[in-house]
Amino acid sequence: MAETSFTGRINGIVFENNQDLFKIIDVDLISKLADYDRDNIRVTGNFGDIQIGSTYKFVGQVVVHEKFGKQFRVSSYEPVLPHEEGSLAKYLSSDKFPGIGKKAAEKIIASLGTNALDLIKSNPTEIENLDLTPKQKNSLLSGINQMDSFSEIVIKLAKYGINKKTAGNIYKAYHGDSLKKLEEDPYQAVGEIRGFGFRTADNIGQALGIELNDPKRVRGAILSILQSALSTLGDTYVALDDLLTQAYDLVQASSYDDLANSVNELQRQGKVVVSGDKAALQGIFQTELDISNELKRLVKNRVEKEKFSDEKIEHAINHAEEELEIKYDETQKKAIKNALNNPISILTGGPGTGKTTIINGILMCLKELAEIPSGALYSEDPPFLLAAPTGRAAKRMSEITDISAKTIHRLLGLGIGENDATDVNELNGEILIIDEMSMVDMFLFKQLLSGINSTKRIVFVGDQDQLPSVGAGNIFSDLIKSEAFPTTRLQVIHRQGEDSSIIKLAHAINEEDAEQIIFNKTKNYSFIPCQPRLVGDAIDQIVNLAIKRGFEKDDVQVLGAMYNGQGGITHLNDILQDVMNPMSSKTKVIEAHNESFRIGDRILQLQNNPEKDIYNGQIGKIIGLNPDDKAKILIADFDGREIEFSVKDLNDITRAYAITIHKSQGSEFPLVILNLTMQNYMMLRRNLLYTAITRAEKNLVMVGEKKAYLMALRTPGNDRKTDLASKIRHELGLKEVVEHDSNENIKQEQAQTEVKEEVTEPKDYILTPDLIYSGKINPMIGMEKIELKARD
Repeated sequence: MAETSFTGRINGIVFENNQDLFKIIDVDLISKLADYDRDNIRVTGNFGDIQIGSTYKFVGQVVVHEKFGKQFRVSSYEPVLPHEEGSLAKYLSSDKFPGIGKKAAEKIIASLGTNALDLIKSNPTEIENLDLTPKQKNSLLSGINQMDSFSEIVIKLAKYGINKKTAGNIYKAYHGDSLKKLEEDPYQAVGEIRGFGFRTADNIGQALGIELNDPKRVRGAILSILQSALSTLGDTYVALDDLLTQAYDLVQASSYDDLANSVNELQRQGKVVVSGDKAALQGIFQTELDISNELKRLVKNRVEKEKFSDEKIEHAINHAEEELEIKYDETQKKAIKNALNNPISILTGGPGTGKTTIINGILMCLKELAEIPSGALYSEDPPFLLAAPTGRAAKRMSEITDISAKTIHRLLGLGIGENDATDVNELNGEILIIDEMSMVDMFLFKQLLSGINSTKRIVFVGDQDQLPSVGAGNIFSDLIKSEAFPTTRLQVIHRQGEDSSIIKLAHAINEEDAEQIIFNKTKNYSFIPCQPRLVGDAIDQIVNLAIKRGFEKDDVQVLGAMYNGQGGITHLNDILQDVMNPMSSKTKVIEAHNESFRIGDRILQLQNNPEKDIYNGQIGKIIGLNPDDKAKILIADFDGREIEFSVKDLNDITRAYAITIHKSQGSEFPLVILNLTMQNYMMLRRNLLYTAITRAEKNLVMVGEKKAYLMALRTPGNDRKTDLASKIRHELGLKEVVEHDSNENIKQEQAQTEVKEEVTEPKDYILTPDLIYSGKINPMIGMEKIELKARD
């Protein structure tokens, strides 16, 4: 049968298979289609990147489906560029052309007319005459070039099992040469392309007939191991003997000599660095080196004459104590002196040890000693720069100091206007204080240091015992471990308020002395034994009871270790969504990645998005849904700012009634409900439990299996393999610190063995289905006498 064609506008996607890109799409006809007399048709076939609401020319055949009747089976398609002023302006300002908004689109149309896209496509030099920034010109040209090649590349990559998202990442890196590069050497993309691992490369390699012992494949395996250590474990290097052993197992067709030769070749190519008995990806090795050099610059550029005398500092501290109506102990005074008289200093301590009070003291003393007028604190170039990794942490910092604090990204101007990762704001001032440093990964830290210009003092504040950053590295711990900067460790608990039992529990966990108290029932915390399959029911009842007792819904946060499983985050969000934000007949709902989102839902941002100024771990609330507007399908409130989400942006959010402990870092909640069971045994570590417990401001309910909590208590946190501390000492000319083997692996094995032998709770004290559903047992065991109070 001969092929025919027609032009139509896509109304929606009826069905989509992300693996082979097969789609059934609903299309309104614009031009006539032979042997078809209706104005709407279902089009089937493999499609790459198509836009709902856009117009395309479809080539193929009309076929008859036995159930659905006439359909159009497409063999090829191409976008029809808009030529009407309104639709062209909307198209140019869409996410196909990042950085081009309504005003820039109007400039393009005013200069080139409604045939602008055709003109640029046939003659790219037309772009040079446009009144646009260099970044906008590049975006315009890149978007137009993608029209022809991207869809074709996506479809061809699908035959290798590569999904659309990874195909997009490949296209961003290699553009029109994507297929050529991958078919020449699929293993070169390992470590370069997000989502493209050794197994994916092997699928292509085997289809192309690449031998198992081909040097390209061996090099890909080595890069894959280094990349996996970085992205999965947060390690910045792999021990050389471990690397060779893992590569031998992965390749299964090479000798150790061949593997060693491949490592040497990767060094020659500038992709891997071997230093002593450690191997690292070149970019990661360089990032640690850059950080070390930046720290050296910041230390060496400061001069002794900027120091204040001990007498003046003591005098200023006395004034601060009078104003704050407190008394600093000697350790706290030492922290203030370190901050005032050193280019870089570090403050670490757990909850209740006085970090907040010390930050206030540092600022008050410096204001007096440097004779800073009060008005200057709120000027365009303030002398005090305060920042934290998350919006919540920055907001809390502002509240305690009464001085504006920003996220680190916002402070540096990352993602704002024309700024990119290498173009950051210069930071100048008397002092820079960064809070929640344990959350800062190596890449953000490098950007932060590169932006510091003439700032005289830098103070890094955090809790060394918390989980390390989600991103690679272990920056805060490495700064302390280097012993290159004055460090104050706060260990005395000063806060003795209503939440002090939680604080004491947190410190007992760090001191490995919590087993006798963690299962107690106190005024502020309680433990409820519960089988994994009943966790959802138990938490459902606890949350309902908390709300009845006066807790605001936004003050209740459920934490867990993992997304999957009976008590996993995903399952708990399904339950809690109906408790916290029940459906009504008028409730608007949209579906995305197997989740439903409703107006009023609490949501979590999963990726950094500097352009929107929202970051990984930030929590917001949905305030609007527009199912028919793909560019603004969802609107959410994040810390008082309205953020618009396109359909594509929905991949970066999830419901947040329950979140992982990692994502909760930098936030505190009046009531935390923590769920740990042996389903999470791979993640059960002391620092995970400690981090979770320190998220609770006033009340904590622990739910799950006793042996899971015991395993967490008895299992030290995994130390990330990083080389930053030694690099810092080397750059600063300090002697190497000898690290003693802590036998952490032996301790972990012992912990697992001991927990298996632990006696379980008496049967009648464990939550069972009968007890839960009959109401015979209170799901807040041990908290019956607690008066849950909403935040003042």
